[in-house]
Amino acid sequence: MTYAETDIVTTIERLAGTGVSQMPPAQWDGIDQYHVGGPAAIERLIPHLALTPGATALDVGSGLGGPARQIARATGCNVVGVDITPAYVEAAQVLTDAAGLAEQTRFFCGDIGAFGHSGFDAAYTVHVQMNIADKKVFYAEIARRLRPGARLAVFEVCRGAGGEAALPLPWSLDGTDSHLVTGDELRDAIEAGGFTALEWTDESAWAREWFDDLGRRLASGPAPATLPALLADGPTRMLNFAIAVASGAVTVHRGAFTVAT
Repeated sequence: MTYAETDIVTTIERLAGTGVSQMPPAQWDGIDQYHVGGPAAIERLIPHLALTPGATALDVGSGLGGPARQIARATGCNVVGVDITPAYVEAAQVLTDAAGLAEQTRFFCGDIGAFGHSGFDAAYTVHVQMNIADKKVFYAEIARRLRPGARLAVFEVCRGAGGEAALPLPWSLDGTDSHLVTGDELRDAIEAGGFTALEWTDESAWAREWFDDLGRRLASGPAPATLPALLADGPTRMLNFAIAVASGAVTVHRGAFTVAT
């Protein structure tokens, strides 16, 4: 199983040498967003969600909760996160409590297909669908939980034309749970799931620049608590991801959609 980490908060505090509530913002940024681009990627999604204070967004595949906390803080909205990995959900709630955002942000463990809430004002997925074989059904389940006219924003990894990416990768250790499709195929699957595309952008060049900048920052002296340190074989997985983006083996796409009427 790819997402098998446990005792995540304990590991964070051991690496940081302090409790999560005492960690400086720079260390939070290094651990709580499990995707290329970190907080800067979420900044690119926020305008497309059209969120206002009092609205509620659905985060599908919420991981450690970084995007949910960032969006709640930036927009004043409420965010509900759903993830299938118990240790991630537990860590997300602990980190959210420490950040003082518990009243705005909460997390549930389970599959979106069994999630019992609906009427959300927006939804987003960030580096999630690579593990989903039937993407049309996945996004249709999200559409069913949104109100009419609601927005969907995605920031997702797709298959490129540059050959096969080396394993392990952040979303797959051995390839058995990796279900990459091209950018065009993903957009078509989302639309088939009940959405109309408003924007579809290849962000691969931007992702390459982000990886280059990350490499320079790590070379100058990495912080002790960084995401790769929390994951099984994390440094190798992140390095392979960077190489795959650079070679064109994978692409990174950002999209904005609205529920089809």
